[in-house]
Amino acid sequence: MPPALHVVRAGTGPRVLLIHGSAADHTTWSIQLAGPLPAQLSLIAYDRRADALSVEAHADDAVGLLASDPTPVLVAGSSFGAVVALDAVRRYPDRFRGAILIEPPMAASDDALAAPREFLAEYDRTVASAGGPAAAELFLRMVLGAAVFERMPRVYQERSKAKWAEIRADSHALIAYRPRYPELSSVQVPVQLLGGERSAAYFRPTLETLLAALPDARLEIIAGAGHMLHAEAHRRFAEVVLAFAASLA
Repeated sequence: MPPALHVVRAGTGPRVLLIHGSAADHTTWSIQLAGPLPAQLSLIAYDRRADALSVEAHADDAVGLLASDPTPVLVAGSSFGAVVALDAVRRYPDRFRGAILIEPPMAASDDALAAPREFLAEYDRTVASAGGPAAAELFLRMVLGAAVFERMPRVYQERSKAKWAEIRADSHALIAYRPRYPELSSVQVPVQLLGGERSAAYFRPTLETLLAALPDARLEIIAGAGHMLHAEAHRRFAEVVLAFAASLA
């Protein structure tokens, strides 16, 4: 039996499950947990299990957190967490009333991989030659961009780089995962897709493909934001969450 997940809760009202991306934990949602959202919503943030080996296993964990209350929830996922959220909504639609997906790093086609398999080989070579934190920095610079990484406070850089083993596991799970885009036509849960204006260009085709594949989806590109838009543009993100939650009431 997997160990219990570390969970943090804040607020009252309809529940919102927050799923973090790679190189992160529940603290990536600190601004949301301490901001205006808990006045109207009950936020649930948790640390994903480090030894989960697939997107599906992470989705099962997320749904397991909801077992004590059958009321459907709104789920919000960032990056790899958005892939987990999408898989959970696909396989457990009765547990969710809506989903907010921030730039899921999937391929825009079922025929392509989310990342080249050579990336894992390069990652492993960097671990062997320079250590795990150096490999994690390689990943962060690729996903966030060098400028964004350099602007990160040193404490957050070091905390993220310490999660190099989890980054490797997430990357392996993501490469093995297939979106199965044709099947998404059966997903009736409303979905809000979010992208950052300054994010890497490879996130946009996936958002556009999801917009076309999901029957009830909308897309917003947030001005001035990058991949970590829930932190970079937290005020606009809070507005989107509140408006989307209100539309589901």
